Amino acid sequence: MNTNSLIEDLIGNGRVKANMSRKERDRELRKADIMSAAERVFALKGYHDATIQDIAREAEYATGTVYLYFKDKEALYFSLLEEKMRNLTAVLKDKTAHVADAEDKLRIFIRESLNHFEKNQDFFRIFFSERTKGQILKEGKLARSATMQQNKELVIELIKSGQQQKIIRHDFSATQISDILGAIFMTVIFDWLKDSSKDKRKLDDAADFILDIFLSGAGRKK
Repeated sequence: MNTNSLIEDLIGNGRVKANMSRKERDRELRKADIMSAAERVFALKGYHDATIQDIAREAEYATGTVYLYFKDKEALYFSLLEEKMRNLTAVLKDKTAHVADAEDKLRIFIRESLNHFEKNQDFFRIFFSERTKGQILKEGKLARSATMQQNKELVIELIKSGQQQKIIRHDFSATQISDILGAIFMTVIFDWLKDSSKDKRKLDDAADFILDIFLSGAGRKK
């Protein structure tokens, strides 16, 4: 990514603001360089085989420069994960904000999320494979993340909207039902990531299936 497109991307994501000083902008650009290099290295080598030295070399910075921004590999990986989830949540909020129908909102949420996971599949494949071993992030760190909390709150609001419009049952809380949707969602993604066949379907082809399974099980009792 060239410098101009990187600046445009950071401005679009709110990372670089017009009132920042030159020093602050340079700092954000260096941080973005490192994160971009880290994503490439993680995708190529995997989490455990990648080193801070590899990432520094890929970013064309001194190893010490990387440590100025990230205390260790886990912190760098976690920052990448948060950034991807932050971007997804922003897209979901934007696309569902002016949609009144609860089922349509859920469909948009599912499809856009699947598209995001497919687009970033090399990164998330590492996360899913290592998550089963519990070896990337310390227990509970991801769940406590403000970014993940914002994503969860968005899902809960979608569920509440479905309850208000009587397409989702009320005998379970919106939080409990959002966890059920998340479990279905993650199972589909995990199975898709494990599938190495050349002719496998696009991930968002499963959007209607997920919505149907979810509403058939969580649909309002007659």
